[in-house]
Amino acid sequence: MQFSISIILIISTVIVFQQIQHVKSRDLGFNRNNLLEADAQGNLANYYEGMRRDLLNSGMVQDLALSNHTMLYGGNNTGGFNWAGKTPGARILISMRYVTPEYFNAVGMKLLNGRGFTAIDSVESTNMNVIITRSFEKLMGTESAVGKIITEGGDTTGTKINVVGVTNDYVYGNMYGTPDPVMFICTSPGRTNKMYIRLKEPHTTTTALAKIESVIKKNNPAYPFNYRFVDEQFNRMFQNEALISKLSRLFAALAIVISCLGLFGLAAFTAERRTKEIGVRKVLGATVPGIAALISKDFLKLVAIACVLAFPVAWWMMNSWLLNYQYRVSISWWIFFVAGAAAILIAVCTVSYQAIKAAFANPVKSLRTE
Repeated sequence: MQFSISIILIISTVIVFQQIQHVKSRDLGFNRNNLLEADAQGNLANYYEGMRRDLLNSGMVQDLALSNHTMLYGGNNTGGFNWAGKTPGARILISMRYVTPEYFNAVGMKLLNGRGFTAIDSVESTNMNVIITRSFEKLMGTESAVGKIITEGGDTTGTKINVVGVTNDYVYGNMYGTPDPVMFICTSPGRTNKMYIRLKEPHTTTTALAKIESVIKKNNPAYPFNYRFVDEQFNRMFQNEALISKLSRLFAALAIVISCLGLFGLAAFTAERRTKEIGVRKVLGATVPGIAALISKDFLKLVAIACVLAFPVAWWMMNSWLLNYQYRVSISWWIFFVAGAAAILIAVCTVSYQAIKAAFANPVKSLRTE
């Protein structure tokens, strides 16, 4: 039972680690590396164009843009949009993001169809141009969504929302889920509160941050330069899974140690009980490897039985855990092979000491009383 628990924990540890790495390495739909998120506070919007020009001229910044919401987390959504071909009465939630024209280039999103935003798109009028994600386009039919019209239920202004471009889906909110549809609306800097800055790679982070802070402080001196690295935000979203991984490793190590102590004691007891038998075998010509194998094989049979018991239980437990996530790894057969091999190797190393010690014992001493 001890070894069964150890094997289950070894398998669980491997699968939890695989799941975390699987999600961390997935294509998010944007480039989180060298991407800085800063608060757009105070009067920054009034000086945005000049500040943007200064930052680009500094040589430290590749591009920057403004948005009304944090990229990695869920934002405003509505189910009131309508379009040709939509099922009557269906309420499909669409997330909305207000961004400045250079947003897609700054965060590293790709335009699949149509065109990007220009400065004229941010002018409020009865004809609003938007860019939608690929998942939104699929909801509108099998053909390209570029040129299609979206209306908002309950709107009495007669505003027509024109789809001018389609961008790739990107992951936000639930890192284990599928990307939800998003509509990007071009806006003026005054309707935003987050700034995304793409750093140039050749420069050190410390130098780049110092230069960016000096430019922002010059234009917006009353407010501090609050920033976060997007890749660090991303890593913090896996705290629960990382804790589960650490705990599973700890319990696996404890279970293995306890199992080895028990196995070591049983091996010592067996060797002591069979001392005279071992002496007789040695006198009759048995070799040290043969005697060591004789003592070890019974224990290895028990470890093999532990593997047979542990494998289905481990599969059921981890399969149930993985079902909580839409984006997940599949359970591979090699994990069970490695866990079983590790358990057998640990058992062999634990028993071998006592087995070899008994095999090297002087048979004269063990047979003296016979």
